[in-house]
Amino acid sequence: MKKIGHCIRWSLPAAMLMAMPMGCDDGSGSLQRRVVVYVSVDEQVAREVLDEFEARSGIEVYLVGDSEASKTTGLVQRLRSEHDAPIADVFWSSEAMQTIALAGEGVLAGYDGVEWPSAQRDEGGRWFAFSPRPRVIVYAPGRLEEHELPRTWHDAVDGRFADRLVMADPRFGTTGGHLAAMESAWTANGEPERFDAFLEGLRASGVRVLPGGNAAVVDAVAGGEADIGFTDADDVRAAQARGIDVDMLLPRHDADRPGGGPFLMPNTVAILNGAPHPDEAAQLLAFLLSDNTARMLANSVSGNMPLQPAVAGEFPELVVEDPLDVDLQDAAHRSPAVIRRTVDTLATSGVQP
Repeated sequence: MKKIGHCIRWSLPAAMLMAMPMGCDDGSGSLQRRVVVYVSVDEQVAREVLDEFEARSGIEVYLVGDSEASKTTGLVQRLRSEHDAPIADVFWSSEAMQTIALAGEGVLAGYDGVEWPSAQRDEGGRWFAFSPRPRVIVYAPGRLEEHELPRTWHDAVDGRFADRLVMADPRFGTTGGHLAAMESAWTANGEPERFDAFLEGLRASGVRVLPGGNAAVVDAVAGGEADIGFTDADDVRAAQARGIDVDMLLPRHDADRPGGGPFLMPNTVAILNGAPHPDEAAQLLAFLLSDNTARMLANSVSGNMPLQPAVAGEFPELVVEDPLDVDLQDAAHRSPAVIRRTVDTLATSGVQP
Protein backbone atom coordinates (compact mmCIF):
# COMPACT_ATOMS: atom_id res chain seq x y z
CA MET A 1 0.00 0.00 0.00
CA LYS A 2 1.48 3.34 -1.00
CA LYS A 3 1.41 6.45 1.16
CA ILE A 4 -1.33 9.08 1.10
CA GLY A 5 -0.77 11.42 -1.82
CA HIS A 6 0.46 8.64 -4.08
CA CYS A 7 -1.59 6.08 -6.01
CA ILE A 8 -3.46 3.74 -3.69
CA ARG A 9 -3.95 0.14 -4.82
CA TRP A 10 -5.96 -3.01 -4.05
CA SER A 11 -9.69 -3.27 -3.50
CA LEU A 12 -10.63 0.37 -3.81
CA PRO A 13 -14.35 1.24 -3.60
CA ALA A 14 -16.04 2.46 -6.76
CA ALA A 15 -16.47 6.03 -5.48
CA MET A 16 -12.72 6.41 -5.02
CA LEU A 17 -11.97 4.89 -8.42
CA MET A 18 -14.37 7.24 -10.19
CA ALA A 19 -12.88 10.24 -8.40
CA MET A 20 -9.32 9.47 -9.46
CA PRO A 21 -7.71 11.51 -12.23
CA MET A 22 -6.51 9.81 -15.40
CA GLY A 23 -3.03 9.55 -13.92
CA CYS A 24 -1.38 9.71 -10.52
CA ASP A 25 1.53 11.86 -9.39
CA ASP A 26 4.41 9.53 -8.60
CA GLY A 27 6.16 12.21 -6.56
CA SER A 28 8.30 13.53 -9.40
CA GLY A 29 5.56 15.57 -11.05
CA SER A 30 5.01 13.06 -13.85
CA LEU A 31 1.76 11.20 -14.48
CA GLN A 32 1.63 7.44 -14.10
CA ARG A 33 -0.30 5.24 -16.52
CA ARG A 34 -2.83 3.01 -14.80
CA VAL A 35 -5.28 0.18 -15.31
CA VAL A 36 -8.29 -0.88 -13.21
CA VAL A 37 -8.91 -4.63 -13.06
CA TYR A 38 -11.84 -6.46 -11.47
CA VAL A 39 -10.61 -9.84 -10.22
CA SER A 40 -12.44 -12.87 -8.80
CA VAL A 41 -9.24 -14.91 -8.49
CA ASP A 42 -7.93 -15.34 -4.94
CA GLU A 43 -6.16 -12.11 -4.06
CA GLN A 44 -2.86 -13.69 -2.96
CA VAL A 45 -2.56 -15.33 -6.38
CA ALA A 46 -3.69 -12.28 -8.35
CA ARG A 47 -1.51 -9.91 -6.34
CA GLU A 48 1.71 -11.71 -7.29
CA VAL A 49 0.85 -11.69 -10.99
CA LEU A 50 -0.30 -8.08 -11.07
CA ASP A 51 2.71 -6.91 -9.07
CA GLU A 52 4.90 -8.52 -11.71
CA PHE A 53 2.98 -6.81 -14.50
CA GLU A 54 3.28 -3.49 -12.72
CA ALA A 55 7.03 -3.90 -12.27
CA ARG A 56 7.60 -4.87 -15.91
CA SER A 57 5.27 -2.35 -17.54
CA GLY A 58 5.41 0.65 -15.23
CA ILE A 59 1.59 0.73 -15.34
CA GLU A 60 -0.10 1.31 -11.99
CA VAL A 61 -2.61 -1.45 -11.18
CA TYR A 62 -5.82 -0.93 -9.21
CA LEU A 63 -7.52 -4.16 -8.17
CA VAL A 64 -11.13 -4.63 -7.10
CA GLY A 65 -11.90 -8.07 -5.70
CA ASP A 66 -14.92 -10.03 -4.50
CA SER A 67 -15.83 -12.17 -1.49
CA GLU A 68 -15.41 -15.95 -1.45
CA ALA A 69 -19.14 -16.53 -0.93
CA SER A 70 -20.21 -14.51 -3.97
CA LYS A 71 -17.14 -15.22 -6.10
CA THR A 72 -17.47 -13.74 -9.59
CA THR A 73 -21.23 -13.13 -9.40
CA GLY A 74 -20.88 -9.91 -7.40
CA LEU A 75 -18.36 -8.49 -9.84
CA VAL A 76 -20.48 -9.54 -12.82
CA GLN A 77 -23.47 -7.65 -11.43
CA ARG A 78 -21.26 -4.66 -10.80
CA LEU A 79 -19.98 -4.71 -14.39
CA ARG A 80 -23.55 -4.83 -15.65
CA SER A 81 -24.51 -1.83 -13.54
CA GLU A 82 -21.47 0.10 -14.83
CA HIS A 83 -22.04 -0.82 -18.48
CA ASP A 84 -22.86 2.73 -19.62
CA ALA A 85 -20.00 4.30 -17.64
CA PRO A 86 -17.35 1.62 -17.05
CA ILE A 87 -14.88 2.00 -14.21
CA ALA A 88 -12.92 -1.18 -14.89
CA ASP A 89 -10.61 -1.72 -17.84
CA VAL A 90 -10.11 -5.47 -17.49
CA PHE A 91 -12.12 -8.34 -16.00
CA TRP A 92 -10.03 -11.30 -14.80
CA SER A 93 -12.42 -14.02 -13.76
CA SER A 94 -11.83 -17.40 -12.14
CA GLU A 95 -14.55 -18.95 -14.30
CA ALA A 96 -15.87 -18.79 -17.86
CA MET A 97 -19.66 -18.96 -17.96
CA GLN A 98 -20.46 -15.53 -16.56
CA THR A 99 -17.73 -13.90 -18.63
CA ILE A 100 -19.29 -15.38 -21.76
CA ALA A 101 -22.69 -14.06 -20.63
CA LEU A 102 -21.23 -10.55 -20.31
CA ALA A 103 -19.87 -10.81 -23.85
CA GLY A 104 -23.35 -11.60 -25.12
CA GLU A 105 -24.75 -8.56 -23.32
CA GLY A 106 -22.30 -6.16 -24.99
CA VAL A 107 -20.34 -5.46 -21.79
CA LEU A 108 -17.03 -6.70 -23.21
CA ALA A 109 -14.99 -5.33 -26.11
CA GLY A 110 -13.51 -7.34 -28.96
CA TYR A 111 -9.71 -7.55 -29.17
CA ASP A 112 -7.63 -9.13 -31.93
CA GLY A 113 -4.12 -8.31 -30.76
CA VAL A 114 -3.18 -11.82 -29.57
CA GLU A 115 -3.08 -15.29 -31.12
CA TRP A 116 -4.95 -17.87 -29.03
CA PRO A 117 -6.51 -21.33 -29.65
CA SER A 118 -10.02 -21.02 -31.09
CA ALA A 119 -11.52 -23.40 -28.50
CA GLN A 120 -10.24 -21.14 -25.72
CA ARG A 121 -11.45 -17.76 -26.97
CA ASP A 122 -14.44 -15.90 -28.27
CA GLU A 123 -14.56 -15.65 -32.05
CA GLY A 124 -14.76 -11.88 -31.74
CA GLY A 125 -11.99 -11.67 -29.13
CA ARG A 126 -14.34 -10.60 -26.34
CA TRP A 127 -12.90 -13.15 -23.91
CA PHE A 128 -9.92 -15.49 -23.67
CA ALA A 129 -9.65 -18.61 -21.50
CA PHE A 130 -6.35 -19.55 -19.86
CA SER A 131 -4.69 -21.49 -17.02
CA PRO A 132 -7.58 -23.75 -15.94
CA ARG A 133 -7.85 -25.91 -12.85
CA PRO A 134 -9.92 -29.09 -12.56
CA ARG A 135 -13.19 -29.52 -10.74
CA VAL A 136 -12.55 -32.19 -8.13
CA ILE A 137 -14.00 -34.15 -5.25
CA VAL A 138 -12.36 -33.43 -1.90
CA TYR A 139 -12.18 -36.12 0.79
CA ALA A 140 -10.34 -36.89 4.02
CA PRO A 141 -7.87 -39.74 3.34
CA GLY A 142 -8.31 -41.50 6.68
CA ARG A 143 -12.08 -41.52 6.57
CA LEU A 144 -12.78 -43.49 3.38
CA GLU A 145 -11.51 -46.85 2.15
CA GLU A 146 -9.96 -47.03 -1.30
CA HIS A 147 -12.89 -49.01 -2.70
CA GLU A 148 -15.34 -46.35 -1.50
CA LEU A 149 -13.81 -43.50 -3.52
CA PRO A 150 -15.95 -42.35 -6.47
CA ARG A 151 -14.25 -42.69 -9.86
CA THR A 152 -16.96 -40.89 -11.83
CA TRP A 153 -19.32 -38.05 -10.96
CA HIS A 154 -22.25 -40.48 -11.12
CA ASP A 155 -20.53 -42.65 -8.50
CA ALA A 156 -20.56 -39.67 -6.14
CA VAL A 157 -24.38 -39.48 -6.20
CA ASP A 158 -25.23 -43.19 -6.30
CA GLY A 159 -26.35 -43.20 -2.66
CA ARG A 160 -23.17 -44.29 -0.91
CA PHE A 161 -22.65 -40.75 0.44
CA ALA A 162 -26.25 -40.05 1.42
CA ASP A 163 -26.42 -37.07 3.81
CA ARG A 164 -22.60 -36.88 3.75
CA LEU A 165 -22.16 -34.82 0.57
CA VAL A 166 -21.66 -31.05 0.24
CA MET A 167 -21.26 -28.54 -2.57
CA ALA A 168 -21.22 -24.77 -2.97
CA ASP A 169 -24.29 -22.77 -3.97
CA PRO A 170 -24.56 -23.16 -7.77
CA ARG A 171 -25.72 -19.57 -8.16
CA PHE A 172 -22.21 -18.34 -7.40
CA GLY A 173 -18.68 -19.28 -8.43
CA THR A 174 -17.78 -22.38 -10.43
CA THR A 175 -20.35 -24.95 -9.27
CA GLY A 176 -23.11 -23.79 -11.60
CA GLY A 177 -20.71 -23.61 -14.52
CA HIS A 178 -19.59 -27.17 -13.89
CA LEU A 179 -23.18 -28.39 -13.84
CA ALA A 180 -23.81 -26.58 -17.13
CA ALA A 181 -20.70 -28.19 -18.63
CA MET A 182 -22.02 -31.61 -17.58
CA GLU A 183 -25.35 -31.06 -19.29
CA SER A 184 -23.69 -29.61 -22.39
CA ALA A 185 -21.21 -32.47 -22.79
CA TRP A 186 -23.72 -35.25 -22.15
CA THR A 187 -26.27 -33.65 -24.48
CA ALA A 188 -23.64 -33.29 -27.21
CA ASN A 189 -23.02 -37.04 -26.88
CA GLY A 190 -26.73 -37.77 -27.30
CA GLU A 191 -27.28 -38.64 -23.64
CA PRO A 192 -29.14 -35.72 -22.02
CA GLU A 193 -30.77 -38.15 -19.61
CA ARG A 194 -27.44 -38.54 -17.85
CA PHE A 195 -27.72 -35.05 -16.42
CA ASP A 196 -31.27 -35.82 -15.30
CA ALA A 197 -29.90 -38.84 -13.46
CA PHE A 198 -27.08 -36.85 -11.88
CA LEU A 199 -29.45 -34.16 -10.63
CA GLU A 200 -31.80 -36.77 -9.21
CA GLY A 201 -28.80 -38.40 -7.53
CA LEU A 202 -27.92 -35.11 -5.87
CA ARG A 203 -31.46 -34.74 -4.58
CA ALA A 204 -31.72 -38.33 -3.38
CA SER A 205 -28.33 -38.10 -1.67
CA GLY A 206 -29.51 -35.13 0.38
CA VAL A 207 -26.64 -32.94 -0.76
CA ARG A 208 -26.02 -30.02 1.57
CA VAL A 209 -25.52 -26.70 -0.23
CA LEU A 210 -23.09 -24.40 1.55
CA PRO A 211 -23.21 -20.59 1.29
CA GLY A 212 -19.48 -20.08 1.87
CA GLY A 213 -18.22 -21.11 -1.56
CA ASN A 214 -15.78 -23.84 -2.55
CA ALA A 215 -13.45 -23.12 0.38
CA ALA A 216 -16.35 -23.86 2.77
CA VAL A 217 -16.81 -27.21 1.04
CA VAL A 218 -13.20 -28.16 1.80
CA ASP A 219 -13.56 -26.98 5.40
CA ALA A 220 -16.73 -29.07 5.87
CA VAL A 221 -14.97 -32.22 4.71
CA ALA A 222 -11.85 -31.47 6.74
CA GLY A 223 -13.98 -30.88 9.84
CA GLY A 224 -15.86 -34.17 9.50
CA GLU A 225 -19.21 -32.61 8.58
CA ALA A 226 -19.19 -34.47 5.25
CA ASP A 227 -17.31 -37.33 3.62
CA ILE A 228 -16.94 -35.76 0.18
CA GLY A 229 -17.50 -32.39 -1.45
CA PHE A 230 -17.52 -30.90 -4.93
CA THR A 231 -14.97 -28.11 -5.26
CA ASP A 232 -12.02 -26.72 -7.24
CA ALA A 233 -8.51 -28.11 -7.12
CA ASP A 234 -7.04 -24.80 -5.99
CA ASP A 235 -9.18 -24.78 -2.84
CA VAL A 236 -7.89 -28.23 -1.92
CA ARG A 237 -4.29 -27.18 -2.60
CA ALA A 238 -4.74 -24.07 -0.45
CA ALA A 239 -6.00 -26.22 2.43
CA GLN A 240 -3.09 -28.66 2.03
CA ALA A 241 -0.67 -25.72 2.10
CA ARG A 242 -2.14 -24.83 5.51
CA GLY A 243 -1.44 -28.35 6.77
CA ILE A 244 -5.03 -29.63 6.53
CA ASP A 245 -5.29 -33.36 5.85
CA VAL A 246 -7.46 -33.51 2.74
CA ASP A 247 -6.93 -34.96 -0.71
CA MET A 248 -8.76 -34.81 -4.02
CA LEU A 249 -10.05 -37.02 -6.80
CA LEU A 250 -10.38 -36.03 -10.45
CA PRO A 251 -13.47 -38.04 -11.42
CA ARG A 252 -14.40 -38.70 -15.03
CA HIS A 253 -17.74 -37.76 -16.53
CA ASP A 254 -17.69 -40.86 -18.74
CA ALA A 255 -15.89 -43.94 -17.53
CA ASP A 256 -14.45 -44.95 -20.90
CA ARG A 257 -15.41 -42.44 -23.58
CA PRO A 258 -12.49 -40.35 -24.92
CA GLY A 259 -13.03 -36.72 -24.01
CA GLY A 260 -15.02 -37.72 -20.94
CA GLY A 261 -12.44 -36.94 -18.27
CA PRO A 262 -12.31 -34.22 -15.60
CA PHE A 263 -13.74 -30.79 -16.32
CA LEU A 264 -11.21 -27.96 -16.51
CA MET A 265 -12.61 -24.60 -15.44
CA PRO A 266 -10.48 -21.87 -17.02
CA ASN A 267 -9.63 -18.39 -15.94
CA THR A 268 -10.93 -15.82 -18.40
CA VAL A 269 -9.77 -12.32 -19.23
CA ALA A 270 -11.60 -9.62 -21.14
CA ILE A 271 -11.39 -5.91 -21.88
CA LEU A 272 -14.42 -3.83 -20.96
CA ASN A 273 -16.39 -2.10 -23.70
CA GLY A 274 -15.53 1.59 -23.24
CA ALA A 275 -12.56 0.87 -20.97
CA PRO A 276 -11.10 4.18 -19.73
CA HIS A 277 -7.54 2.96 -20.38
CA PRO A 278 -7.71 0.71 -23.48
CA ASP A 279 -3.98 0.67 -24.29
CA GLU A 280 -3.04 -0.35 -20.76
CA ALA A 281 -5.89 -2.88 -20.75
CA ALA A 282 -4.51 -4.50 -23.90
CA GLN A 283 -1.07 -4.77 -22.32
CA LEU A 284 -2.48 -6.42 -19.21
CA LEU A 285 -4.55 -8.87 -21.27
CA ALA A 286 -1.47 -9.89 -23.27
CA PHE A 287 0.50 -10.32 -20.04
CA LEU A 288 -2.15 -12.59 -18.50
CA LEU A 289 -2.03 -14.79 -21.61
CA SER A 290 1.77 -14.94 -21.62
CA ASP A 291 3.99 -17.93 -20.87
CA ASN A 292 5.33 -15.99 -17.90
CA THR A 293 1.90 -15.73 -16.26
CA ALA A 294 1.18 -19.39 -17.04
CA ARG A 295 4.33 -20.32 -15.11
CA MET A 296 3.44 -18.04 -12.22
CA LEU A 297 -0.05 -19.50 -11.89
CA ALA A 298 1.31 -23.06 -12.16
CA ASN A 299 3.85 -22.32 -9.43
CA SER A 300 1.29 -20.61 -7.19
CA VAL A 301 -0.72 -22.31 -4.46
CA SER A 302 -3.54 -22.44 -7.03
CA GLY A 303 -1.55 -24.84 -9.25
CA ASN A 304 -3.26 -23.85 -12.51
CA MET A 305 -2.57 -26.00 -15.56
CA PRO A 306 -0.78 -24.14 -18.38
CA LEU A 307 -2.51 -24.36 -21.76
CA GLN A 308 0.70 -23.58 -23.68
CA PRO A 309 2.26 -26.98 -24.55
CA ALA A 310 5.81 -25.82 -23.93
CA VAL A 311 4.96 -24.49 -20.48
CA ALA A 312 2.75 -27.48 -19.63
CA GLY A 313 5.76 -29.71 -20.26
CA GLU A 314 7.46 -28.03 -17.31
CA PHE A 315 4.61 -29.03 -14.96
CA PRO A 316 3.68 -32.65 -15.80
CA GLU A 317 2.10 -33.07 -12.35
CA LEU A 318 -0.54 -30.47 -13.24
CA VAL A 319 -1.46 -31.83 -16.66
CA VAL A 320 -4.92 -33.44 -16.78
CA GLU A 321 -5.10 -36.23 -19.32
CA ASP A 322 -8.20 -36.55 -21.49
CA PRO A 323 -10.19 -33.64 -20.00
CA LEU A 324 -13.91 -33.24 -20.63
CA ASP A 325 -14.57 -32.14 -24.20
CA VAL A 326 -17.07 -29.32 -23.78
CA ASP A 327 -18.11 -26.28 -25.79
CA LEU A 328 -17.76 -23.38 -23.33
CA GLN A 329 -20.12 -21.20 -25.35
CA ASP A 330 -22.83 -23.85 -25.27
CA ALA A 331 -22.30 -24.50 -21.56
CA ALA A 332 -22.56 -20.78 -20.82
CA HIS A 333 -25.80 -20.58 -22.82
CA ARG A 334 -27.25 -23.45 -20.78
CA SER A 335 -25.95 -22.22 -17.42
CA PRO A 336 -28.86 -19.99 -16.23
CA ALA A 337 -31.48 -22.68 -16.93
CA VAL A 338 -29.30 -25.43 -15.40
CA ILE A 339 -28.78 -23.40 -12.23
CA ARG A 340 -32.50 -22.64 -11.89
CA ARG A 341 -33.36 -26.27 -12.45
CA THR A 342 -30.77 -27.40 -9.87
CA VAL A 343 -32.02 -24.96 -7.25
CA ASP A 344 -35.64 -25.94 -7.89
CA THR A 345 -34.86 -29.67 -7.75
CA LEU A 346 -32.94 -29.46 -4.51
CA ALA A 347 -35.57 -27.20 -2.95
CA THR A 348 -38.22 -29.87 -3.47
CA SER A 349 -36.22 -32.18 -1.23
CA GLY A 350 -35.93 -29.61 1.52
CA VAL A 351 -32.47 -28.40 0.48
CA GLN A 352 -32.38 -24.62 0.45
CA PRO A 353 -29.38 -23.14 -1.41
